[in-house]
Amino acid sequence: MNQAGDRRHEFPDSQAARMPWPGIVASAAGFLAMVAIAYVMWDHLPEYVATREATATRPGVDVPRIVIAGALPAVLLLIGAVMTVSTIIGGRLRHFVDPTLVASPSSQTRTMNVLFSVLPLLLVTLQAGLLSRAARYDFPLEQAVGVAFGILLIGLGNVLPKISPARVASGVTGRWALAWQRSQRTGGVALMVLGTACVAGSFFFPPVLLVVGSALLVAAVYALMAVLAVMRMRRS
Repeated sequence: MNQAGDRRHEFPDSQAARMPWPGIVASAAGFLAMVAIAYVMWDHLPEYVATREATATRPGVDVPRIVIAGALPAVLLLIGAVMTVSTIIGGRLRHFVDPTLVASPSSQTRTMNVLFSVLPLLLVTLQAGLLSRAARYDFPLEQAVGVAFGILLIGLGNVLPKISPARVASGVTGRWALAWQRSQRTGGVALMVLGTACVAGSFFFPPVLLVVGSALLVAAVYALMAVLAVMRMRRS
């Protein structure tokens, strides 16, 4: 029996989340692809790239081409570092949180695999488009970003229903965890439909509006999941 004041929780699946090696390999491939794009485009880029055109009321902003070429690869490395550190910290703190409110290690690994696999696709697309535009090449950047963002939503929607709590228990917390898990199925389908619409619509409608609208609708999907979870709790 735990001593008074000890708030540690025992997890039946007590092992830490495994390293998401498929996602890590995909992210490494995405990083190398961005570096390769920068290498190929380097001689075609001007020494300084205008990030803001000058107007009558404000000066323009020019940055060295190394900044434009290296910004997105650096973002990918930063995201990878932040997620790695957060996973390590989460693994150390998980025993102080109710297991019904914590995703199981297998769910965490699956989610990281999806994020590390799909997010680089969006960043590689941005890298190719931004450098092509800077080099004065014609590149359908808006459409490409719309398609990549839609694929990102499809990937998140696919993994969302597969996220399960580390332990199922009785009581209010356990009922909420089960109700939320069931609502994730609806949320996952909604995100996949939204992502598919974003991909298809990018060829017929302004892609920027579709991406912004889809990003805003993600919040609506999670609000819907919360409403469904509350309704399920009341019925149980």
